[in-house]
Amino acid sequence: MLSIPAAGLATYADLSVVCGALETLTAKKNGRSLGQAVTNPVVVVEVLSESTERYDRDGKFQAYKQIASLEEYVLVSQDERKVEVYRRKDGWRGEASGARIGIHGVEVDVDRLYATAE
Repeated sequence: MLSIPAAGLATYADLSVVCGALETLTAKKNGRSLGQAVTNPVVVVEVLSESTERYDRDGKFQAYKQIASLEEYVLVSQDERKVEVYRRKDGWRGEASGARIGIHGVEVDVDRLYATAE
């Protein structure tokens, strides 16, 4: 779980990456503890589905931008071989994948992400 105090939101990402010491806090909703939530991810990844794509692109992305440590936001399509990376240093402009795409300094082979086990 990720906590975004500036947005008043605790939410689940499909994947998050933290570099260095893990920082957490107890997330609460209606006075009830939801458990420990990460507050310092540097990369957040969301796998898009028909039911979540709009929220992942809009609402969640706006909230994630308020995380001071966040450097990259990655969207992975389920419907096509497409990965998008939005970087803070680029003013949150997106880069769409070709055969390879850089994610936090690592070149990722997009076809391998979509490879199925035989």
